[in-house]
Amino acid sequence: MSEKCTIFVGGEPVSAAVLDLEHIVSSVVYGADKGYYLAKDLGIECDVVLGDYDSSPKPERDDVLVFPTQKDDTDLMLAIKHALDAGSKDFQIYGALGGSADHLIGNIQSLSFIVKHGGKALMTGERDTISLLPPGRYTVPFMQGYSLSLFSYSEKVTHLSITGAEYEASDITLDNGFPLAVSNHVSSSSGAKISFESGELLVIRSKR
Repeated sequence: MSEKCTIFVGGEPVSAAVLDLEHIVSSVVYGADKGYYLAKDLGIECDVVLGDYDSSPKPERDDVLVFPTQKDDTDLMLAIKHALDAGSKDFQIYGALGGSADHLIGNIQSLSFIVKHGGKALMTGERDTISLLPPGRYTVPFMQGYSLSLFSYSEKVTHLSITGAEYEASDITLDNGFPLAVSNHVSSSSGAKISFESGELLVIRSKR
């Protein structure tokens, strides 16, 4: 199975314009509950279809994995666990942004589960992208009209440095109780360089 995974869930729909088709065609595609219909509307065929189908009809397929409605995992988490068990490490998730606040927070927490199990993930919506990063060095690409905001998802993110952005920083600490790095902008055409030594860094790009 491919290490790449694409998951469609049943939150706010997305348009074809925001899809990473290169990633999708080389990945295992999951339709989690209503996400199956989002993928279908976009012309994307799902390889794995699962959910509890408490809010949408069960797809007319013989291979649907049906779970009880009374369960610990969200439909997104069901898909994530299935994909991790199958060897996926590189996740793209659609339909997880917008919608109710409780599901949004739960979806972001799911990113932390992926990181803790050795993977990386990006959630993409119509106006926002959200990723959660483990310690390391990264390049955030320039995107015209998009802001760049960084949050500590762990208690602290330490030795954080940022270059190639409107507001640069060197060897600072973010904590999860104060919004220090909100609404920055990538200023370099080659992207912003971000590095940090410990913690989990939540990266949000928002269209202005």
